[in-house]
Amino acid sequence: MKWWLKVILSIVFAVIAAFLGVSVYLGHSMTAVERLPITETPALCGLDYEEISFPSRIDELTLYGWYLPADGGDEIIIMVHGAEQHRADPDVKMVDIACGLVEHGYNVVMFDTRRHGESEGDRMSAGYYEVRDLGGAVDYVVGLGFDDIGVLGFSMGGATAIMTAADCEDIDVIVADSAYADLNDMLEPQFAERTSFPTFFLRPLLFMVKMMYGIDFTAIKPVEVVGDIAPRPILFIQGELDDTVPVAHAYSLLEASDNPLNQLWVLPDVGHVEAYVTYPEEYMSRVTAFFDDALR
Repeated sequence: MKWWLKVILSIVFAVIAAFLGVSVYLGHSMTAVERLPITETPALCGLDYEEISFPSRIDELTLYGWYLPADGGDEIIIMVHGAEQHRADPDVKMVDIACGLVEHGYNVVMFDTRRHGESEGDRMSAGYYEVRDLGGAVDYVVGLGFDDIGVLGFSMGGATAIMTAADCEDIDVIVADSAYADLNDMLEPQFAERTSFPTFFLRPLLFMVKMMYGIDFTAIKPVEVVGDIAPRPILFIQGELDDTVPVAHAYSLLEASDNPLNQLWVLPDVGHVEAYVTYPEEYMSRVTAFFDDALR
């Protein structure tokens, strides 16, 4: 082989290796999110709670959370946080929302999905495997004897709730706050925002994530399964100023759900999962009324 051909081939192989190396690095960074410490508990609002743990479905990772009992309540709400957060997300004020639900008479379970908070797991998958985590939470509350089950999910948690309920009839009602309809619509802008790499790395990154961890981000499409949840009702909550999940996602989910019982609450001056912190009283009033209609 001529020397110049060897040089060219060496350069080509080096470029390919570097390209794959960057894709592997980005794939690892994209799925191994930093765990944030849990700094708030329901004790802040004077409520009793229990430390709990249960396995996720299929892969049986141990997930950790809290059970908040309500006096005389026969219904239970499972709360599901968003990506890169945990059960007590202070930005959303999940503890405050949970306290409001308990004061309204609802039992509540809050838990950390995989790779978040205190739960086991090495990878976050934007809902792809988190459906197993919510499934495990549903199994746990069914084991406690609850038949009337609602889910309140935020962002990734809302998308996870939709995808889980499509195959899980134990979930009777969903409130999806800032849920995305199709993750594919968000991948490129989120990639550009979160990294300094050009977007042509995105497709190789997605390929490497699928090969290395079995996570197919392109398959996360709640809009394709939301219609399977009917006649069980869904309340979609969305802010028009949301620059993470554009408001168009909420309209797409509502249209695809094809259920006259579903509702959409769009707030014109609200950003991503900021509905409660902006309008706490109206938020709790609307959410509890929706749960009441479905569960009581």
